[in-house]
Amino acid sequence: MRCFVLAAALLFSTSVFAEFTPDAVAMPKPLYPSGLISTQGHARISLKIHSDGTVSDVKALSATQPAFGEAAVAAATLWRFKPWTVSADRPAVLEAHNDMIFTPEPPSPKTVQLTFTQTLFQPCSALTAEVSQFRRDYPARPLIDIKSFAITRVAVMFPALSGKSDYKQGLAKADELEKALPDIVRQCQAHPKAVYADYLPRTFKRYL
Repeated sequence: MRCFVLAAALLFSTSVFAEFTPDAVAMPKPLYPSGLISTQGHARISLKIHSDGTVSDVKALSATQPAFGEAAVAAATLWRFKPWTVSADRPAVLEAHNDMIFTPEPPSPKTVQLTFTQTLFQPCSALTAEVSQFRRDYPARPLIDIKSFAITRVAVMFPALSGKSDYKQGLAKADELEKALPDIVRQCQAHPKAVYADYLPRTFKRYL
């Protein structure tokens, strides 16, 4: 996944210094959050740009999804600007705002199939370990955000994302998967030598 960023929308808070705009040296784009499959959105951040080119106090002012705000802040923290000499019309610190637009890019069919196949036929013991680690790291996040389940969701949604099937049907399949996850986790915990694919709903067998 990749995202497009409206990086040109640096808006400065102090009108007195509106004519002075520092030159960007590096403005890396944020990473698209892995748990937000096929989701578009945006985030608005604030930051301070210092005369030595560094930034500080990067904050998410608003975001259509919390993960977009987190990704935007993480990227903007790495931004750097060309240093300038402080003067009457060039302050030591500038306050600015920036809008970032996130648009997911659907993966290619070959990439989806390869990753999906590897995920499906992993042993249940590996999936259980992944679930346990995820629960320790992100206790409040839903099961669908776990990498293996997120990959499965992309695969079952791919026909809809690529325009080969109805998008509403794709969403229904994704919802069906999410509802089945607690049972899949329990089954895998009870049968560590089985594989993840053994416990997917029967209606998903055509994806195998």
